[in-house]
Amino acid sequence: MDRRGAEQPTWFRFLQIECDLAMTFIESARIHSNVQHSARSLGNARKALAEVQRGLTQPVARGLGEEEISFLEQRCTVIELALESFGVSN
Repeated sequence: MDRRGAEQPTWFRFLQIECDLAMTFIESARIHSNVQHSARSLGNARKALAEVQRGLTQPVARGLGEEEISFLEQRCTVIELALESFGVSN
């Protein structure tokens, strides 16, 4: 398929994917029986969360609307709470 004709994803969509990725890593950490693998997954979740938080530092420059900002802030809160359930703070 010709990529030139494909629509570029928005910054909001990128940050949404980062949120999904963080939650996937957290779920992965829950099912790992190996402590090292679990810790690696949690570290990756923290990195994904940090990327979203960086994206929210300049929302207007990134083209984020009020509803998108609110959505991403709520997702960050959910991710932070999930990380806290492991005793991990960001």
